[in-house]
Amino acid sequence: KYELAIAGKFEKQAIQQLADEYQSILTEYGKTRQTLFALRKMAYLQAYYLNDLKKAEATLEQGLLVPKISALEIGQIKMDLGDIYILTKQPWEAILVYEQVVKQFENQAIGNEAKFRSARLSFYQGNFDYAKSQADVLKAGTSQLIANDAINLSLLISDNLQSKNDSLALKMYADAEMLQFMNLSTQALAKLDSIDIAYPKNSLEDDILMAKSKIYTKTNEVDKSVTVLKEIIANHTESIWMDDALFILADTLEKKLNNPEEAKKLYQQLMNDFPGSMFNAEARKRFRNIRGDKVGI
Repeated sequence: KYELAIAGKFEKQAIQQLADEYQSILTEYGKTRQTLFALRKMAYLQAYYLNDLKKAEATLEQGLLVPKISALEIGQIKMDLGDIYILTKQPWEAILVYEQVVKQFENQAIGNEAKFRSARLSFYQGNFDYAKSQADVLKAGTSQLIANDAINLSLLISDNLQSKNDSLALKMYADAEMLQFMNLSTQALAKLDSIDIAYPKNSLEDDILMAKSKIYTKTNEVDKSVTVLKEIIANHTESIWMDDALFILADTLEKKLNNPEEAKKLYQQLMNDFPGSMFNAEARKRFRNIRGDKVGI
């Protein structure tokens, strides 16, 4: 139910019922290490879907007081809190808790994730040079997922600071990303659409399309997502998002539109054109599965 809710498939009333179910677990069994999952998921729903930021913040702060939880679990709650602090317009509080996690878990997965979130916050704030310097540190020696996100952030910044107009357009794009982070999809789309109006011929066309596809995927507007992904693949072959677009479109065709043969072609294109992509191994596995290969071959 939780996964369906955050995929945009539930109405607000159903999400409230789900949050109430998590609250029932906490009421019946208490706030313990075993019920921490319910507490964190309830806080997420409160913050991003029920627009109750104060309650979400209080829920997570209670989570920090749960007895016998591990240092890693405390770090995860602090990361959740940092995200909430962004929503409540307390960026310095967010940076503080992210940096606490970075310091405690240096060169570990959660520490690198916290460092990336700090870089992303700097990007939202328009501190592009600092955000890029943080992202550049993460490009090597971290998990493939974080490294990929860091590379994309670094390239996004460096590719779009070539002129004053590009820099101003990038600030609007960062604002749109911030709105999407806050789960304000309609406002984020409006901001993305306004970039071309304010700054015609800006260098962000492919980035705007990818941002839109992510929003449409989250709001379960599959046809719109497919349209913008196809536009990236057709018209932006040199884009940093090309391998992302191929994989996401293939995944959509395979899983949501029941078109495995078209998905297979895209997986093959991804494998051929982007052998170093983080999506390559999964694309190969899915390609073989659609083709009907036996496991282990």
